[in-house]
This record gives sequence, C-alpha cells and structure tokens, in this order.
Amino acid sequence: MVHLISGKTSLRNGGLRNEKTGRDRGDCMDIKFVGTMAVINDTQNPFQDQRALTEVELFLEELQPGLLVKAGDTGDFYGISHFDKNPARANHMQEDLNSVKRMNNRQRKILSNSRMIDLDGNHEDRLRRYLWSKAPALASLDCLTIDGLYGLSDNDIEHVDYEEGVTINGIFTVLHGDLIRPHSGYTAKGMFEKHGGSGMHGHTHRGGCHLRRDRSGVYGWWENFCLCDLNPDWMRNPNWQQGFSLVHFTKDRFWVEPIPVINRKFMYGGRIYGSGGKKRSV
Repeated sequence: MVHLISGKTSLRNGGLRNEKTGRDRGDCMDIKFVGTMAVINDTQNPFQDQRALTEVELFLEELQPGLLVKAGDTGDFYGISHFDKNPARANHMQEDLNSVKRMNNRQRKILSNSRMIDLDGNHEDRLRRYLWSKAPALASLDCLTIDGLYGLSDNDIEHVDYEEGVTINGIFTVLHGDLIRPHSGYTAKGMFEKHGGSGMHGHTHRGGCHLRRDRSGVYGWWENFCLCDLNPDWMRNPNWQQGFSLVHFTKDRFWVEPIPVINRKFMYGGRIYGSGGKKRSV
C-alpha cells in the first residue's frame, strides 16, 4: 500500500535547552533527506522476536535505505519497571542492555552508509524516571544515559529524547508516541488530533493509519507495528501486529509503505521475504 501525501507539519513545544543536542527540550530534530527511510520500533529487547527481526534486517541489508529511524522502545528496561516482575527475569539488566548493543552493532555493520537515528520511547524513559525518583545523585552520569548504555555513539547513531521526535523536510514527523487507543488506526487519529500534520509513531504495537484532507492539504498518521514477541508473559493474546515501514522522500513529497510481518513473512515489490518462522543462519 502506497500513499502520496502533501502538506506541512510542525512539532515545536519549546522549553529548556538540551545542552547535548542544542535544541530546546520538546523540539523535534529537523533534518533534510531525499531517499528511502526505514522505520522500526518496539523491539523491546530482550523480548524481541529475533527471527522476525532477522528477516527484517536481511531485507534492509539488501535494500540499503539511506536513513534508519528506530522509533523507541528499543530496550524494555524490565528490571526498573514499576509493574510486577517475574523474579527469574528481574535482575538481568546488563544482559538486556547487551542485547540492544549487539543489535546496534549488527545493524551498523549491515547498513554501514545509512544515517541512523534512535528515538527514546516510554521504556527508555523508565531510566530517567527511576533515576529521578530513586537515585537523583546519579542522574547526571554519562554512563547512565541511553547513549552510553546502548552504545549509540560507538555506532554513529544519533539520539533523540523521549517525544521530541524527528521531522523530515518539514512535512513528516516520527515519534514514539504516548497515546494508545483500543483499535487499529484509532491511535493514529489521536496523534493527528494532538500533533496535526503527517507522521508515524510506535507504542501501540499495531499497524493502522488515519488520513485527513482539508483546505490546506492531505495528511496522514501511521501506526508502525512492533517487532517484539507477540506472546509476552504479562499479557494473554494481545491485539498486536509485527511489521515495519518504508517512507520515500523527495524534497516536498513522501510515500508511505507499511509492511506487516505475518508469521515472520512479508511481501515487498511482489516478492515474499522471510523464513516463516524456521530457524536460519545469517
């Protein structure tokens, strides 16, 4: 499915200056880009569906997008969640973070020439909330930042704080998102009503879109699936779908291609990709 959308978008909230990025807190990262952007999110390592993720990575290695945006919840931060935790999983934080680092290393290796941008999600924000509430004296340590814990700088991956997002060519914004509605497409509508313009978000673990035409143009927001395990131990039969998206940009237009992954297979350009869940060497 391909959509051609036009119209400007803006996401500027203002606030305190972020000394590391030079942007006001709450402001989007604004970039210019022409080419193909891939968007993945909600892998929630170490609870990623590694077989589905492997199929997506093999596809991206073949496609070689110019830009990869990871739209939040790359890691789960299970150990510092305020939810009830399985004791067998609660104290594995270092291995959980190592899983994210391995993924970043792997993706940088296969996409050596791609620009990469990593957005914080609400799971990354668990770290800030934990430090501010439980250990404020440690909150300023560089080693306890998402950049440091994920090894982002080591892999030339740019970092954007929670809900600041990135806007491409002034017409399309990618955020993790902080809304959840009960059905596919409902949250996309909520994101349009909250932010306006056009864009894409994660967070819901579902696919869906909401399109709107008014006097100033045609707009759309897309929910961008997930790539985590669809059978978590803390929820039964969630209404989630796996997938990712490609967004193709000219200077003033974009085309969105949502790609659902079903039983670890997906189709692009008339070709079926994936092993269907069978183990395969990479």
